[in-house]
Amino acid sequence: MAKIKDVIRAIENFAPIDLQADFDNSGLKVGNTDAELSGIMITLDTNTDVVTEAIQKKCNMIIEHHPSIFQPIKSINTDLPIMQALSLAIKYNITIYSAHTNVDFCDGGLNDYVAEQIGLKNIEKINGNDSPRIGFLPSSLSLNEYAGELKKIFNDNNITTIGDTNKKISKVAIVNGGGGSDEKDLLTAVEAGADVFITGDIKYHVARLAKDLNYAIIQVGHYNSEQGFMPLIEKIIGDVIDKKIIHKASKLLNPYN
Repeated sequence: MAKIKDVIRAIENFAPIDLQADFDNSGLKVGNTDAELSGIMITLDTNTDVVTEAIQKKCNMIIEHHPSIFQPIKSINTDLPIMQALSLAIKYNITIYSAHTNVDFCDGGLNDYVAEQIGLKNIEKINGNDSPRIGFLPSSLSLNEYAGELKKIFNDNNITTIGDTNKKISKVAIVNGGGGSDEKDLLTAVEAGADVFITGDIKYHVARLAKDLNYAIIQVGHYNSEQGFMPLIEKIIGDVIDKKIIHKASKLLNPYN
């Protein structure tokens, strides 16, 4: 019988923990890594719905993408939803493990997965940077046409664009999740000669910069762009444990309507 620590070893062999960003808190959150594994629930986020689903499906491990403990905890206030979720996990002896930016950044990780998902070929890291990927479409599309394709790929009707909607797109830069919070990744894409920068969570000042540069952005939903985390983790750990005890969270809803 596999143990929880065997699953963690498989993840960290694929995505070493020291690859994570300085601000991040990947790794063990709560639980006993020496426990025998009964089942795994994979999720983007952990809340009480996810923990309850794990209990119902006899999972004693949750692998989350976004760390449920990000900043140091100074008090345990169970009025807060995340504290309710953590308390419930502890009560039912469920281990919670975060695989965040180390899985985003690593070779073959989530950024590469999403770059392939959106149809890119000849995918590379931009100038050796950890996060942004760059590649080429098989044939050029207008910004508006490509945004329409991404709506289908990500099942996201709220995709927005910045720039000339008729601009021809061939070379594409992408960062999954929240790559639009500062100017760095946008300017990296511009300098690399990408025709468009695709990411989520575009801050207003980044959008303003793109508009003033007459540069193209496609903004996708953070939640939608990272759904690939679940099949990716399933593939990573599938050689270590029986796939029949791996479950993808079905109760976690997109926070946006």
